[in-house]
Amino acid sequence: MKTNILKIGATSFAVTICIWCTQAFAQTTTVTTTKGAFNEYVPGSETMVVRAETGTTPLRYTVTKQTTIVDESGAPVSVERISPGSPLSIQYTGTGDHLVASRIVIQKPTAVTEQQTTTTTTRDLTHHEKHELKEAQKHEKKAEKEQAEAQKDKDKLDHDQ
Repeated sequence: MKTNILKIGATSFAVTICIWCTQAFAQTTTVTTTKGAFNEYVPGSETMVVRAETGTTPLRYTVTKQTTIVDESGAPVSVERISPGSPLSIQYTGTGDHLVASRIVIQKPTAVTEQQTTTTTTRDLTHHEKHELKEAQKHEKKAEKEQAEAQKDKDKLDHDQ
């Protein structure tokens, strides 16, 4: 019976140590997502430089073989094909100067609508300008009338043949 108590005690002690070791060595990894605009990719260093939406200083992310780079539809994209200024979303781990990208989603650029304003200054026409305008309108009507008559004559000739 004494040996059974020793065995139970030793087993309990071993189980307690295993549980404590599991908890002590368990690490939690925090994945952070940020949005920004692509600046450049440095192939030799496998570093991607991104200007984040929230900051003015560009951030450098390490791109590894495990980093997934896709477009919004999920299709794979080569990092070399990303255009500077392209909006993207980056999931990464790490802090400070050691940011490791795990997933990069290249987003479609938002449509920029160009607004154009035209200012027109109006004034009354002079007598001479009014006269020229009337003459131009008369000329236009006369040309249209002549063209319509020519078309009628042509249609009549075609019909008679």
